[in-house]
Amino acid sequence: MQANEAAWYDEFYQKEQASWPPWYKFALPFLQKNLSAQSRLVELGCGQGHLLRHLAKAGLLPEENIHGMDQSRTAIDLVKRHLPKAQLETGDIYQLPYPKNFFHICLLMETIEHLEDPHPALLQMFSVIAPGGFLLVSFPNFLSPPWLPFRLFLQLIGKAERYIALQPIDKIYTVFHVISLVKKAGFEFDHGIGSGYGPPFFYRFEKDWMTRGLNALGLWWLSFHPILVFRKRN
Repeated sequence: MQANEAAWYDEFYQKEQASWPPWYKFALPFLQKNLSAQSRLVELGCGQGHLLRHLAKAGLLPEENIHGMDQSRTAIDLVKRHLPKAQLETGDIYQLPYPKNFFHICLLMETIEHLEDPHPALLQMFSVIAPGGFLLVSFPNFLSPPWLPFRLFLQLIGKAERYIALQPIDKIYTVFHVISLVKKAGFEFDHGIGSGYGPPFFYRFEKDWMTRGLNALGLWWLSFHPILVFRKRN
């Protein structure tokens, strides 16, 4: 974790965000199916903790079983105001402070593309996830047909930061690249869930029935923000 990166995110999270992004919405059915009151869950790069807050409010997990980490103190302080009993801290994703085989579910949502070197971080996650536990990874997928030309066009005209909020590290990944990265850390790929099939800005107009229909056709690997579900086998 670099100090300049943390400062960028501290400024970014000064304003509370009210949006409920599609990668959280379409991860929920899986979480509802696989969580119990005894489950321990952590979100790395949790930002303002929208999903963590929902899990507690909906009674899907006791606050005490909810863990979150982010490099931004501003973000973590905000989540603590909403979840005073949760286990929340600033920290370094390359040096996770958790016991081995501790978590039943780990979330890495819209974060892997912002890591300089994902492999050592993924090895850390493998260590802290219990055998049989899950890792969920979402990210901008450049196999999504409108995404790559859209980003390249915005960069060409100098509008990329205005419309897609480029971050200090912002890598270009595809579904197959991320699957390969995570499998190298020891995880097995279980399945994918599509989340948003349009480019930035426009995907917010996508109706849930449209997303579910495209997912039913097995097109999750073409979605803009796929959720990849991996498992640490027993």
